[in-house]
Amino acid sequence: MLEVDGQTHYASEREAADGQRRWLPDGNEYARTVAAGRDFTLAGYEVYRFGTNELHDEGQERPLVTAFFDSLFRRHHIALPR
Repeated sequence: MLEVDGQTHYASEREAADGQRRWLPDGNEYARTVAAGRDFTLAGYEVYRFGTNELHDEGQERPLVTAFFDSLFRRHHIALPR
C-alpha cells in the first residue's frame, strides 16, 4: 500500500488564535493516522508512506519514486524488462 501523507494526516482545520481557520497540528488526528497504519500492517499489508513535500517537484519526485520501486521490486524478486 502506498500512502502520501499530507496535512490531513497530522493536522485538522480549525480556528486559530487570530480567529482565522487554518490547518493546525492535531495530536488526535496524527494518532488516528498511525493507528490505521498499524491496523493495515497487522492485516498483512506493507504500508509505504511518502510525505507530500517529497512529491511536489518533478525533478525530485521522479528519481525518488523510481528508486523506491526499484528497491521494492528487488525486495520481492520482481524482474522488469529493461
